[in-house]
Amino acid sequence: MPRHRRLGGEILIPPGNTVIVSAPLAGTLTAPEGKPIPLPGAHVTAGDPILTFIPLLSPERAVPTPAERIQMANARATLATSQIAADGDVQRGTAETEAAQIAVDRADQLLRDRAGSARLLDEARAQLQVAQKTLDASRERKKMLDQLTLETESGKVSPMPITAPGSGILQALNVARGQTVATGQALFTIADMNTLWIRVPVYVGQLSDFDLTADVQAGALSGRDTGATRTAKPVAAPPSASALASSVDLYYKLDNADGALRPGERLGVSMPMKDNEESLTIPNGAVLHDIYGGTWVYVPGEDNSYRRERIIVRYLTEDTAVLSAGPAVGTKVVVGGSAELFGTEFGPG
Repeated sequence: MPRHRRLGGEILIPPGNTVIVSAPLAGTLTAPEGKPIPLPGAHVTAGDPILTFIPLLSPERAVPTPAERIQMANARATLATSQIAADGDVQRGTAETEAAQIAVDRADQLLRDRAGSARLLDEARAQLQVAQKTLDASRERKKMLDQLTLETESGKVSPMPITAPGSGILQALNVARGQTVATGQALFTIADMNTLWIRVPVYVGQLSDFDLTADVQAGALSGRDTGATRTAKPVAAPPSASALASSVDLYYKLDNADGALRPGERLGVSMPMKDNEESLTIPNGAVLHDIYGGTWVYVPGEDNSYRRERIIVRYLTEDTAVLSAGPAVGTKVVVGGSAELFGTEFGPG
């Protein structure tokens, strides 16, 4: 049998799987439009609105300095001059286009009256196309300049949504609706728990006995629910140790797509040893537990009788119980029907 030793481990959120979202500016918080603020523990996906942020204008931004006022005045004068020039260009282009259209009509009439030439008509049409293109460019420039403004309304700002940067569990919500926050204040925390780590402290004197590159099995601390174990793989993590407990920490990652595991939860971890050994084993179904926690097994006797013998279980695998003490090698034990024999002996059924 491959040797294993069962140790306790603690579930952790891996570094980098937690995101803290902070306020970009000073402002006020409200609920997302048409939705309530999600509560801690809710599952969110990337892009989901969590809060609505309304920035606050600071006095420094609301009251410009003298140099800034001079720059703003120069900018307003320049903008006004450009807008007036653009309006004049549009008016001039309109007049040139009308004159070019009159020239085209005159050249066309002269050609029909056989008093003019096709060349003059073509030249007039070309002048009309140039005038129209110039007028279109002038109108587009005037439209762009008319949209520009250097005037701002005091206190008028647009709200901005604060969305989830990634999918995960809303682990903490540090603010409330209507609260005013400062720049850089933490708003909420999102943790991705699809993959978790388990930290296993190992006594330094036994560290060399374990196979540190092998996968481990994590399950209940009691080790009885072997069907609910999960395979965990070793990961490279920052080294850590405890001087008080004389232990070093080993880290393993395990899948938590079903969300059954929680950070801080304690699990039992079956750690493989480096060497194998011969061990006394029986099927899991043959092990019985009394009300005091003792373990027993039934052995067939003569004349369809059975006797109960004490065993000491070292650890359980998926279908095998490894014993440190029990019946002799080769002894037959009851597997199917052991619970019925136990009930017949003690009377519960």
